[in-house]
Amino acid sequence: MSLIYKYILTFITITLPLVSVFAQSDFVSSLKKNLGSYTPQYIEAEIESAATSEHLYPKVMISEETYTLTQNAISYYDAISSLPSETKNAMLKAHSELVFAAEKTGISYPGELLWLPFAISAFGKDYERDGNCGVWGLQYLYAIKYGVEISECTDGRHDIVQSTKAAIRQLEYFHQKFEKWDLALAAYLFGPSNLRLMQVQGKETSEIYTTLDTYGKNYFDIWCAVISWAENYKNCKIEVKAIEQQYDTIRISDRIHIEQISKVMGINLNELKSLNSTFHCEVIDGRRVPITYRLPSGRKDDFARLHDSIVKYNDTIYFPPPKPPVEPKNYVVEGNGDKIIYKIQSGDYLGKIAQKFGVKVSDIQAWNGLSNTNITAGKTLVIWTGKKPSTSSQTSQPKASSTTTKPATQSSTSSSSSTAAFNTKDYTLVETYTVKSGDNPYNIAKRYSWATADEILKWNNIADPSKLQIGQKLKIYKKK
Repeated sequence: MSLIYKYILTFITITLPLVSVFAQSDFVSSLKKNLGSYTPQYIEAEIESAATSEHLYPKVMISEETYTLTQNAISYYDAISSLPSETKNAMLKAHSELVFAAEKTGISYPGELLWLPFAISAFGKDYERDGNCGVWGLQYLYAIKYGVEISECTDGRHDIVQSTKAAIRQLEYFHQKFEKWDLALAAYLFGPSNLRLMQVQGKETSEIYTTLDTYGKNYFDIWCAVISWAENYKNCKIEVKAIEQQYDTIRISDRIHIEQISKVMGINLNELKSLNSTFHCEVIDGRRVPITYRLPSGRKDDFARLHDSIVKYNDTIYFPPPKPPVEPKNYVVEGNGDKIIYKIQSGDYLGKIAQKFGVKVSDIQAWNGLSNTNITAGKTLVIWTGKKPSTSSQTSQPKASSTTTKPATQSSTSSSSSTAAFNTKDYTLVETYTVKSGDNPYNIAKRYSWATADEILKWNNIADPSKLQIGQKLKIYKKK
């Protein structure tokens, strides 16, 4: 055996137990934290007798199925056994609340199923991972399927009764489908289609679990470990009393932060959150649809009386007014401020640009020699916003023609007919222009600082600029 191979083998042998130890440590610390802050929603439980001498049960029963604890599961059992007595008592009380919730489902289920939330979420009511949440780590679609109430602001997966009902039904469904509880849990965690695919590939259940993430692959082992530990307490007597749900219900039809309610009404924030455990946001926005919210018993009238003060309390801090969007400056101003070099943006069109700068589309076309309204993002346009002539900075003065110096009023009959659309008394005929190859009204207009494309068309009684023909004569006028 080579030295490198020995090193790799030694590294793997040492590393794997370390990974397992870290995972157990993470689980135990989560369990202590979650159960240390555990507040029951529906029951109060008192343990009458819990003293016992714990020992490992190497085999556990889930319904009628027997499972032998793996070495990994035994390690988790040892970690649970080392927990302080207050954490163990909290586990028993939390389990009692799960029993209470499960009885409300009205369906039969194996009792061992109710120890599963300790494996999945370490009984964290605020647990959320990869979109799954609540003590059952319930997926959104499973929750909706079994009637859990979920909206923009509320999530019934954080409610013990709603989530327990949905989780039991989904797990029972997967058990009927896959016929074993270890596979039912794998389908619940991994998805039934993925599980089927891996079965088709010939993978054993243990291999399927190793494809899950670092923590997920331990879920079934932890479940077995918790069941083995709980076997020591199966005869433990626990007195359970339902908590009388005392609260007032209000309807909120505006936007309020729960801290505004807490500060103005003097209600403890944790008490508000406990009464409204399914709310996963701190802003209650009932402007579109009024939202039902709970307050401590006897405070409904106080809320109505203080409503305006609650809404206005630090409102600019909780709901700062939106800042107006800063439009990027995508143009450069030149000269005395009349000329603008505008860079065309994605989504621009000539009408939008013309409106932005208060000019006409036809002017933009004339200034830039555009024969149509097609423009390309990234290119630039020249735009004049002042009183300057439309193309003063881009054209040269035209040469006078020896043949076109007569005033329009002395022109022939044909001339007068072609200019009937405007008042010739105010104009002087300056030139007759012969249309060349590649010409259009817009680049012709660029030759004359005082003329626009629309005016040239009007002077020559032309309705369709595409009808210009090479050799055609155009009369060019100028105001007197």
